[in-house]
Amino acid sequence: MRIAFMVSSYPPAIGGLERHIADLAEELASLGHTVGVFTLAPRSRPMRRENGVEVCRYAEIVRVGDVLGLPTAPALRRLREEVKAWRPDAISVHTRFFPPTWFGVLLARRLGVPSVLTEHGSGHVVSESTLVHVASRVVDGTLGRWALRRASLVLGISRGATAFVDRLAGRRAVLFQNAVRLSAGASGGPHPERIVFLGRMVGGKGWDTFLEVAGELRRRGVAFDAVMLGDGPELEQARAEVARLALADVVDVRGGVSHAEVYEALRSAVLVNPTLLAEGFQTTVMEAVAAGGRVVTYAGSQSGEALVEDGAPVTIVPRGDKAALCEAVLAELAQPSAPFAAERFAQWTWPERAREYEALLAGLTAGQPGRD
Repeated sequence: MRIAFMVSSYPPAIGGLERHIADLAEELASLGHTVGVFTLAPRSRPMRRENGVEVCRYAEIVRVGDVLGLPTAPALRRLREEVKAWRPDAISVHTRFFPPTWFGVLLARRLGVPSVLTEHGSGHVVSESTLVHVASRVVDGTLGRWALRRASLVLGISRGATAFVDRLAGRRAVLFQNAVRLSAGASGGPHPERIVFLGRMVGGKGWDTFLEVAGELRRRGVAFDAVMLGDGPELEQARAEVARLALADVVDVRGGVSHAEVYEALRSAVLVNPTLLAEGFQTTVMEAVAAGGRVVTYAGSQSGEALVEDGAPVTIVPRGDKAALCEAVLAELAQPSAPFAAERFAQWTWPERAREYEALLAGLTAGQPGRD
Protein backbone atom coordinates (compact mmCIF):
# COMPACT_ATOMS: atom_id res chain seq x y z
CA MET A 1 0.00 0.00 0.00
CA ARG A 2 1.17 3.53 -0.78
CA ILE A 3 0.45 5.77 2.22
CA ALA A 4 0.96 9.55 2.01
CA PHE A 5 1.25 11.60 5.19
CA MET A 6 0.41 15.30 4.64
CA VAL A 7 1.53 17.07 7.80
CA SER A 8 2.53 20.43 9.23
CA SER A 9 5.90 19.37 10.67
CA TYR A 10 8.19 16.37 10.90
CA PRO A 11 11.53 15.54 12.56
CA PRO A 12 14.04 17.05 13.04
CA ALA A 13 11.28 19.31 14.39
CA ILE A 14 10.75 18.32 18.03
CA GLY A 15 7.41 17.53 19.61
CA GLY A 16 5.00 14.77 20.55
CA LEU A 17 2.99 15.15 17.33
CA GLU A 18 6.12 14.97 15.18
CA ARG A 19 7.32 11.91 17.06
CA HIS A 20 3.93 10.19 16.66
CA ILE A 21 3.92 10.78 12.89
CA ALA A 22 7.54 9.68 12.40
CA ASP A 23 7.20 6.54 14.52
CA LEU A 24 3.99 5.51 12.76
CA ALA A 25 5.41 6.23 9.29
CA GLU A 26 8.63 4.32 9.95
CA GLU A 27 6.81 1.35 11.47
CA LEU A 28 4.41 1.15 8.51
CA ALA A 29 7.43 1.20 6.18
CA SER A 30 8.97 -1.65 8.16
CA LEU A 31 5.77 -3.64 7.55
CA GLY A 32 6.44 -3.39 3.80
CA HIS A 33 4.31 -0.39 2.82
CA THR A 34 5.60 2.48 0.68
CA VAL A 35 5.32 5.57 2.89
CA GLY A 36 5.73 9.18 1.82
CA VAL A 37 5.73 12.20 4.13
CA PHE A 38 4.85 15.57 2.58
CA THR A 39 5.55 18.19 5.22
CA LEU A 40 5.94 21.92 5.69
CA ALA A 41 9.38 23.16 6.71
CA PRO A 42 11.42 26.39 6.83
CA ARG A 43 12.81 25.60 3.35
CA SER A 44 11.74 23.39 0.45
CA ARG A 45 13.70 20.19 -0.05
CA PRO A 46 13.30 17.49 -2.72
CA MET A 47 12.22 14.02 -1.70
CA ARG A 48 14.80 11.88 0.04
CA ARG A 49 14.69 8.66 2.04
CA GLU A 50 14.88 8.98 5.84
CA ASN A 51 14.70 5.81 7.96
CA GLY A 52 12.83 3.95 5.24
CA VAL A 53 10.37 6.79 4.59
CA GLU A 54 10.28 9.09 1.52
CA VAL A 55 10.21 12.66 2.87
CA CYS A 56 9.57 15.82 0.85
CA ARG A 57 9.57 19.31 2.43
CA TYR A 58 7.73 22.45 1.31
CA ALA A 59 8.52 26.02 2.30
CA GLU A 60 6.15 27.82 4.65
CA ILE A 61 5.50 31.58 4.72
CA VAL A 62 5.34 31.83 8.48
CA ARG A 63 4.89 29.64 11.52
CA VAL A 64 2.26 31.09 13.86
CA GLY A 65 2.91 30.59 17.56
CA ASP A 66 5.74 28.15 16.75
CA VAL A 67 3.02 25.64 15.79
CA LEU A 68 0.86 26.56 12.79
CA GLY A 69 2.72 26.63 9.47
CA LEU A 70 1.27 28.28 6.36
CA PRO A 71 2.72 27.18 2.99
CA THR A 72 3.78 29.60 0.28
CA ALA A 73 1.57 29.60 -2.84
CA PRO A 74 4.27 27.93 -5.02
CA ALA A 75 4.88 25.33 -2.31
CA LEU A 76 1.17 24.55 -2.09
CA ARG A 77 0.93 24.04 -5.86
CA ARG A 78 4.02 21.82 -5.81
CA LEU A 79 2.65 19.87 -2.84
CA ARG A 80 -0.63 19.19 -4.64
CA GLU A 81 1.00 18.08 -7.88
CA GLU A 82 3.68 15.93 -6.26
CA VAL A 83 1.24 14.09 -4.02
CA LYS A 84 -0.96 13.41 -7.06
CA ALA A 85 2.06 12.16 -9.03
CA TRP A 86 3.07 9.95 -6.10
CA ARG A 87 -0.30 8.14 -6.51
CA PRO A 88 -1.22 7.29 -2.93
CA ASP A 89 -3.68 4.58 -1.95
CA ALA A 90 -4.57 6.54 1.19
CA ILE A 91 -3.76 9.92 2.76
CA SER A 92 -2.98 10.31 6.47
CA VAL A 93 -3.46 13.70 8.14
CA HIS A 94 -3.09 14.78 11.76
CA THR A 95 -5.00 17.30 13.91
CA ARG A 96 -7.94 19.31 12.63
CA PHE A 97 -6.44 22.83 12.62
CA PHE A 98 -3.37 22.38 10.39
CA PRO A 99 -3.55 23.53 6.73
CA PRO A 100 -2.04 20.24 5.41
CA THR A 101 -4.94 18.45 7.10
CA TRP A 102 -7.50 20.49 5.12
CA PHE A 103 -5.54 20.10 1.88
CA GLY A 104 -5.05 16.37 2.50
CA VAL A 105 -8.74 15.65 3.08
CA LEU A 106 -9.70 17.71 0.01
CA LEU A 107 -7.04 16.11 -2.20
CA ALA A 108 -8.03 12.60 -1.10
CA ARG A 109 -11.62 13.30 -2.11
CA ARG A 110 -10.49 14.57 -5.52
CA LEU A 111 -8.23 11.55 -6.06
CA GLY A 112 -10.91 9.11 -4.94
CA VAL A 113 -8.79 7.63 -2.13
CA PRO A 114 -9.59 7.43 1.58
CA SER A 115 -8.27 9.93 4.11
CA VAL A 116 -7.59 9.17 7.77
CA LEU A 117 -7.58 12.13 10.18
CA THR A 118 -6.00 11.45 13.56
CA GLU A 119 -7.07 13.99 16.17
CA HIS A 120 -4.43 14.63 18.82
CA GLY A 121 -6.16 17.29 20.92
CA SER A 122 -8.75 16.79 23.63
CA GLY A 123 -10.10 20.34 23.46
CA HIS A 124 -9.73 23.77 21.90
CA VAL A 125 -6.29 25.38 21.90
CA VAL A 126 -5.43 26.84 25.31
CA SER A 127 -3.66 30.20 25.09
CA GLU A 128 -3.22 33.35 27.15
CA SER A 129 -3.45 35.34 23.90
CA THR A 130 -6.96 36.61 23.17
CA LEU A 131 -6.18 36.61 19.45
CA VAL A 132 -5.06 32.97 19.46
CA HIS A 133 -7.99 32.01 21.70
CA VAL A 134 -10.56 33.54 19.34
CA ALA A 135 -8.86 32.59 16.08
CA SER A 136 -8.43 28.94 17.11
CA ARG A 137 -12.13 28.62 17.84
CA VAL A 138 -13.03 30.19 14.51
CA VAL A 139 -10.76 27.69 12.73
CA ASP A 140 -12.15 24.78 14.77
CA GLY A 141 -15.72 25.76 13.98
CA THR A 142 -15.11 26.09 10.24
CA LEU A 143 -12.20 24.32 8.54
CA GLY A 144 -11.50 22.02 11.49
CA ARG A 145 -15.11 20.85 11.67
CA TRP A 146 -15.22 20.46 7.89
CA ALA A 147 -12.11 18.23 7.88
CA LEU A 148 -13.43 16.05 10.72
CA ARG A 149 -16.73 15.57 8.91
CA ARG A 150 -15.25 14.94 5.45
CA ALA A 151 -12.38 12.56 6.29
CA SER A 152 -13.08 8.91 5.45
CA LEU A 153 -12.11 7.86 8.97
CA VAL A 154 -11.36 9.84 12.13
CA LEU A 155 -9.14 8.47 14.89
CA GLY A 156 -8.60 9.93 18.36
CA ILE A 157 -5.43 9.26 20.33
CA SER A 158 -7.29 9.31 23.65
CA ARG A 159 -10.81 9.07 25.01
CA GLY A 160 -10.64 12.82 25.53
CA ALA A 161 -9.81 13.31 21.84
CA THR A 162 -12.67 11.08 20.65
CA ALA A 163 -15.09 12.94 22.93
CA PHE A 164 -13.83 16.28 21.56
CA VAL A 165 -14.40 15.12 17.97
CA ASP A 166 -17.97 14.20 18.89
CA ARG A 167 -18.57 17.61 20.51
CA LEU A 168 -17.00 19.60 17.68
CA ALA A 169 -18.14 17.67 14.61
CA GLY A 170 -20.88 15.33 15.81
CA ARG A 171 -18.88 12.36 14.57
CA ARG A 172 -17.73 9.15 16.21
CA ALA A 173 -13.94 8.75 16.22
CA VAL A 174 -12.18 5.41 16.63
CA LEU A 175 -9.88 5.21 19.64
CA PHE A 176 -6.26 4.89 18.44
CA GLN A 177 -4.10 5.44 21.49
CA ASN A 178 -0.62 6.86 21.22
CA ALA A 179 2.43 4.63 21.58
CA VAL A 180 6.16 4.84 22.18
CA ARG A 181 9.27 3.43 20.57
CA LEU A 182 11.38 1.73 23.21
CA SER A 183 15.01 2.83 23.18
CA ALA A 184 17.71 0.17 23.02
CA GLY A 185 20.45 2.79 23.16
CA ALA A 186 19.83 4.20 26.62
CA SER A 187 22.54 3.70 29.23
CA GLY A 188 23.52 5.07 32.61
CA GLY A 189 21.41 5.60 35.69
CA PRO A 190 19.23 4.67 37.44
CA HIS A 191 18.23 8.01 38.98
CA PRO A 192 15.71 7.42 41.80
CA GLU A 193 16.53 10.82 43.31
CA ARG A 194 15.88 12.72 40.07
CA ILE A 195 12.86 14.74 38.94
CA VAL A 196 12.38 15.43 35.23
CA PHE A 197 10.39 17.86 33.12
CA LEU A 198 9.88 16.65 29.55
CA GLY A 199 7.99 18.76 27.02
CA ARG A 200 8.01 21.81 24.81
CA MET A 201 9.04 25.01 26.55
CA VAL A 202 5.81 26.90 25.96
CA GLY A 203 3.23 28.56 28.16
CA GLY A 204 0.85 26.13 29.83
CA LYS A 205 3.18 23.12 29.64
CA GLY A 206 4.20 23.69 33.25
CA TRP A 207 7.96 24.22 33.16
CA ASP A 208 7.50 27.15 35.58
CA THR A 209 5.50 24.94 37.97
CA PHE A 210 8.25 22.34 37.76
CA LEU A 211 10.74 24.96 38.94
CA GLU A 212 8.43 25.89 41.82
CA VAL A 213 8.44 22.23 42.88
CA ALA A 214 12.24 22.14 42.64
CA GLY A 215 12.44 25.27 44.78
CA GLU A 216 10.18 23.75 47.42
CA LEU A 217 12.26 20.56 47.53
CA ARG A 218 15.35 22.71 48.05
CA ARG A 219 13.66 24.62 50.89
CA ARG A 220 12.75 21.35 52.61
CA GLY A 221 16.31 20.07 52.41
CA VAL A 222 15.53 17.16 50.08
CA ALA A 223 18.49 15.60 48.25
CA PHE A 224 17.62 15.59 44.53
CA ASP A 225 18.69 16.65 41.08
CA ALA A 226 16.43 17.94 38.30
CA VAL A 227 16.58 17.77 34.51
CA MET A 228 14.54 19.78 32.02
CA LEU A 229 14.25 18.32 28.52
CA GLY A 230 12.62 20.01 25.55
CA ASP A 231 13.00 22.88 23.12
CA GLY A 232 10.67 25.79 22.46
CA PRO A 233 10.27 29.56 22.44
CA GLU A 234 10.49 29.85 26.24
CA LEU A 235 13.68 27.81 26.65
CA GLU A 236 15.90 30.80 27.40
CA GLN A 237 13.24 32.17 29.75
CA ALA A 238 13.37 28.89 31.66
CA ARG A 239 17.15 29.09 31.92
CA ALA A 240 16.89 32.65 33.21
CA GLU A 241 14.34 31.57 35.80
CA VAL A 242 16.64 28.79 37.03
CA ALA A 243 19.35 31.41 37.58
CA ARG A 244 16.93 33.82 39.27
CA LEU A 245 15.78 31.13 41.70
CA ALA A 246 19.41 30.11 42.41
CA LEU A 247 18.73 26.52 41.33
CA ALA A 248 21.53 26.15 38.78
CA ASP A 249 23.41 23.69 41.00
CA VAL A 250 20.49 21.21 41.00
CA VAL A 251 18.53 21.96 37.78
CA ASP A 252 20.07 21.06 34.41
CA VAL A 253 18.19 22.67 31.50
CA ARG A 254 19.31 20.57 28.53
CA GLY A 255 16.88 21.68 25.82
CA GLY A 256 16.14 19.33 22.94
CA VAL A 257 17.97 15.98 23.16
CA SER A 258 17.98 12.62 21.37
CA HIS A 259 15.52 9.82 22.06
CA ALA A 260 18.21 7.76 23.79
CA GLU A 261 19.14 10.71 26.02
CA VAL A 262 15.49 11.10 27.05
CA TYR A 263 15.36 7.48 28.19
CA GLU A 264 18.67 7.77 29.99
CA ALA A 265 17.45 10.81 31.91
CA LEU A 266 14.16 9.13 32.82
CA ARG A 267 15.55 5.84 34.14
CA SER A 268 13.95 5.30 37.58
CA ALA A 269 13.33 9.06 37.84
CA VAL A 270 10.12 10.93 38.68
CA LEU A 271 8.53 12.66 35.69
CA VAL A 272 6.65 15.75 36.88
CA ASN A 273 3.87 16.54 34.39
CA PRO A 274 2.12 19.80 35.36
CA THR A 275 0.66 20.66 31.95
CA LEU A 276 -2.54 22.70 31.79
CA LEU A 277 -2.89 22.41 28.01
CA ALA A 278 -5.56 20.42 26.18
CA GLU A 279 -3.27 17.44 25.61
CA GLY A 280 -4.15 14.30 23.71
CA PHE A 281 -2.37 11.10 24.75
CA GLN A 282 1.04 12.28 25.98
CA THR A 283 3.96 10.07 25.02
CA THR A 284 6.11 11.75 27.69
CA VAL A 285 4.16 9.97 30.42
CA MET A 286 4.47 6.66 28.58
CA GLU A 287 8.20 7.11 28.00
CA ALA A 288 8.77 7.69 31.71
CA VAL A 289 6.97 4.47 32.62
CA ALA A 290 8.75 2.56 29.84
CA ALA A 291 12.10 3.77 31.21
CA GLY A 292 11.31 2.31 34.63
CA GLY A 293 10.37 5.68 36.08
CA ARG A 294 7.41 7.04 37.99
CA VAL A 295 5.02 9.85 37.10
CA VAL A 296 3.30 12.59 39.06
CA THR A 297 0.75 14.42 36.92
CA TYR A 298 -2.18 16.77 37.07
CA ALA A 299 -5.60 15.25 36.42
CA GLY A 300 -6.54 15.37 32.76
CA SER A 301 -3.53 13.38 31.52
CA GLN A 302 -5.19 10.84 29.20
CA SER A 303 -2.12 8.61 29.04
CA GLY A 304 -1.63 8.84 32.80
CA GLU A 305 -5.19 7.74 33.48
CA ALA A 306 -4.93 4.82 31.03
CA LEU A 307 -1.65 3.65 32.58
CA VAL A 308 -3.09 3.88 36.09
CA GLU A 309 -5.79 1.45 34.98
CA ASP A 310 -2.99 -0.93 33.96
CA GLY A 311 -1.30 -0.61 37.35
CA ALA A 312 1.60 1.64 36.29
CA PRO A 313 3.35 3.87 38.89
CA VAL A 314 1.44 7.05 38.04
CA THR A 315 0.12 9.45 40.69
CA ILE A 316 -2.65 11.84 39.65
CA VAL A 317 -3.35 14.99 41.66
CA PRO A 318 -6.06 17.65 41.18
CA ARG A 319 -5.48 19.86 38.16
CA GLY A 320 -3.65 23.06 39.10
CA ASP A 321 -3.05 22.01 42.73
CA LYS A 322 0.65 22.81 43.11
CA ALA A 323 0.76 21.84 46.79
CA ALA A 324 -0.63 18.37 46.03
CA LEU A 325 1.79 18.03 43.13
CA CYS A 326 4.74 18.82 45.38
CA GLU A 327 3.60 16.44 48.12
CA ALA A 328 3.21 13.59 45.62
CA VAL A 329 6.72 14.22 44.28
CA LEU A 330 8.09 14.21 47.81
CA ALA A 331 6.35 10.89 48.49
CA GLU A 332 7.87 9.28 45.37
CA LEU A 333 11.36 10.49 46.25
CA ALA A 334 11.03 9.23 49.82
CA GLN A 335 9.55 5.84 48.90
CA PRO A 336 9.77 5.02 45.17
CA SER A 337 6.95 3.00 43.64
CA ALA A 338 7.84 -0.29 41.96
CA PRO A 339 8.54 0.03 38.21
CA PHE A 340 6.07 -1.22 35.62
CA ALA A 341 6.90 -4.71 34.30
CA ALA A 342 8.48 -4.43 30.84
CA GLU A 343 6.51 -7.37 29.43
CA ARG A 344 3.26 -5.55 30.20
CA PHE A 345 4.27 -2.58 28.08
CA ALA A 346 4.11 -4.28 24.66
CA GLN A 347 0.58 -3.05 23.99
CA TRP A 348 1.82 0.56 24.24
CA THR A 349 4.57 0.21 21.60
CA TRP A 350 4.62 1.17 17.92
CA PRO A 351 4.88 -2.33 16.37
CA GLU A 352 1.51 -3.15 17.95
CA ARG A 353 -0.07 0.20 17.07
CA ALA A 354 1.18 0.19 13.44
CA ARG A 355 -0.44 -3.19 12.81
CA GLU A 356 -3.67 -1.71 14.12
CA TYR A 357 -3.36 1.26 11.73
CA GLU A 358 -2.56 -1.12 8.88
CA ALA A 359 -5.76 -3.06 9.53
CA LEU A 360 -7.83 0.13 9.58
CA LEU A 361 -6.36 1.21 6.23
CA ALA A 362 -6.94 -2.23 4.75
CA GLY A 363 -10.62 -1.93 5.63
CA LEU A 364 -10.85 1.45 3.88
CA THR A 365 -8.96 0.45 0.73
CA ALA A 366 -10.52 -2.99 0.23
CA GLY A 367 -11.52 -3.33 -3.42
CA GLN A 368 -9.32 -0.47 -4.63
CA PRO A 369 -6.72 -1.34 -7.31
CA GLY A 370 -3.15 -1.31 -6.01
CA ARG A 371 -0.84 1.49 -7.15
CA ASP A 372 2.60 -0.08 -6.68
